Amino acid sequence: MTGFSIACPAKINLFLRIVAREPSGYHQIETLFQAVGLYDRIDAYPGQDGIAFEVRPGETEPGLEDIADELGDPADNTVGRAARLFYDLSRIGPAVRLVLTKAIPAGTGLGGASSDAAGTLAVLNALHGRPLRLHQIMQLGSRIGSDVPFFCTETPTSLAWGRGERLLGRPTPPAAHIVLAIPGARTSTGNAYRDVSGKLKLPAPPRWMGDIGTGDWEAIAALEQNDFELVAFEHLPELRAMRDVLVTGGAVMARLTGSGSALFGVFVDEERAREAAGAVGALEGVAAAFVVPTLDEIPTVQPIHQDM
Repeated sequence: MTGFSIACPAKINLFLRIVAREPSGYHQIETLFQAVGLYDRIDAYPGQDGIAFEVRPGETEPGLEDIADELGDPADNTVGRAARLFYDLSRIGPAVRLVLTKAIPAGTGLGGASSDAAGTLAVLNALHGRPLRLHQIMQLGSRIGSDVPFFCTETPTSLAWGRGERLLGRPTPPAAHIVLAIPGARTSTGNAYRDVSGKLKLPAPPRWMGDIGTGDWEAIAALEQNDFELVAFEHLPELRAMRDVLVTGGAVMARLTGSGSALFGVFVDEERAREAAGAVGALEGVAAAFVVPTLDEIPTVQPIHQDM
């Protein structure tokens, strides 16, 4: 064994509602997370003193070849932040080489940066003999981003509320084929929260979703809400045409994920999903459209037994 590795999946928000804005500027939300089969990967190896960090391009769809170049300074992204927080809390002297293999596009609402942070905490914990317990890892994750605790739980379907850090695992819906439609333009999460706050009447009455079954896609589709669509569809008009194509193609539900800019469509039939992906991918302004599965489990840390 020379190190540890973990696949870091993307997520979609099957429902997303903003209920309040805190004086701190953070927002209270209600959402339903679902993990899907699009992955980054984090590898961790014993290294020299300090934290060495490398980014590699993963296998990507045509139109998304520059994903690894979008991350900017490696020290400032969520992998670097997660590593520094881990070593601060564990009081272990850092001596590690981290490799991020990137396939989830940034600025899409698919949670790649959050998943990468959770994966970093997991592989570092394994590399150093698991000095931190799950609740400590989740607390660290919440300091990096509101979606990070979801990826720390190893639960593929979860209700979330508060800032997104309060979680309740739910039964995973039946296996489905998800069309991910990625526009060429991207959005800023901070700007999206600022803009949508001006359009919503906050605080909004909370809607407790604990009694919503997740064994039925039609019941989930009936929720049909992502508050960020109020602003995303104004800023990126191509999103409306993309959603129309997904719905016409037979999607059980189609909406924005997170604050955008990606759309997803849920299909029961794989052939119809692939046909819809081809149709939406042919639209002007679409960088890529492809099919991934829903996940019924979250990948866990695996040992690496060969030199890389």
